[in-house]
Amino acid sequence: MRVSTNAFVLRRIRWSDSSLILTLYSLDFGRISAVVRGALRPGSRFLGRIELFSQGEFQLIRREGRELDTAIEASVISHGRLLRTNFRAFAGAGLFADWLLCVVSHGNEPSGPVYRLLEQVFALLEAGSSPWPVVCGGVIRLLQLSGLGFSADTCAACGARIQGQAFWSHSSGGVLCGNCGESGFPVKSGLISFLSKAGNSSLESVARVSLWPGGYIQCHSLLKEYAQVHLEHRLLLRSEKVMKEMLNAGQ
Repeated sequence: MRVSTNAFVLRRIRWSDSSLILTLYSLDFGRISAVVRGALRPGSRFLGRIELFSQGEFQLIRREGRELDTAIEASVISHGRLLRTNFRAFAGAGLFADWLLCVVSHGNEPSGPVYRLLEQVFALLEAGSSPWPVVCGGVIRLLQLSGLGFSADTCAACGARIQGQAFWSHSSGGVLCGNCGESGFPVKSGLISFLSKAGNSSLESVARVSLWPGGYIQCHSLLKEYAQVHLEHRLLLRSEKVMKEMLNAGQ
């Protein structure tokens, strides 16, 4: 069956001397993989149209029961050039793509909200926003959309408003009050405030939030550990190390 869908290119793998396998997140079919035969040949009609982190309209051949589609045409909606040429934007886009690929499996129902979130994250990174708040804020939204949201406003155990020292429990589903905190570990109030804001405010406003030195690494580590508990598998975040090194270098 021949279909058309808009999609982002999240991963490119060489399949043969002349062909690629793309991992796409599409508006109509969610996460999919597609082989692009002849993509690496000189003069290929795909030249410049299927670059990493670009957004395009794809013509695909889909066969029932097969996980690998065939891309037969592609046109560019957004080149995403700065996501590949700006080191900060590239690292941020790579880390968020890693998260999406870890959280969203093949065969999941199509998700327009996830597609639009990906579009928003990439647009902010390309516009020059600081990558750490964009990625952390985007991950919080991604977890919410995937049914893995957590409580950051009220105690996940008893529902009370958080006053004084806050605690966190991955297994309990978020922040805990002082009365319930014995099953969690203490966290800074500034981190809880960021988690709450990221879950309830626009990503543009979240992108402007500054945390203390090392705050975003703490936030990202907490999100990673939380996701691993609820997904029941380790997350392979290939760009995480690059992001941390970039922060340590003051970039």
